[in-house]
Amino acid sequence: MADDSAIIGRMIFKLEKTLPTPDSINRALLKISMWIIAKAKMNVRRKRIIDRGHLINSLSWELYRTGKTYGSFIGSFGVKYAAMNEFGGPVSRKQMRAIFASMQRRTIHLPSKGVITRRGAGYWWRERPYLRPAVIESKNYIMETLRKEL
Repeated sequence: MADDSAIIGRMIFKLEKTLPTPDSINRALLKISMWIIAKAKMNVRRKRIIDRGHLINSLSWELYRTGKTYGSFIGSFGVKYAAMNEFGGPVSRKQMRAIFASMQRRTIHLPSKGVITRRGAGYWWRERPYLRPAVIESKNYIMETLRKEL
């Protein structure tokens, strides 16, 4: 009996020794988040999304921990048109008027051909994802970083 408890105690100690520390988890999440944000910024430039620096500057991350769960929120914070570019969606007449008024004042450039299309009685903003492809492109880097850090 005494030997069994000693063996179990040594097994638990060895397991605890191999478990990742909170610092190593945060370090891995930080590296991964920074990598994905860099890829997303390149995608914004590559896709020529209308941006005066607001979208690129709004891309950021936030590490969090709830109980034993660690994670990172990665996204565009504080820019209203970020989701419209990522997922597409309907454009109201009021929004269309604002877009065309801005183009006439030359505060924004004409969107690339085919971004705004007519669907039935309304208009549709075509999706031009920049964040989702960044995550997909980073899959190998994510796995490699997790293996190294953890």
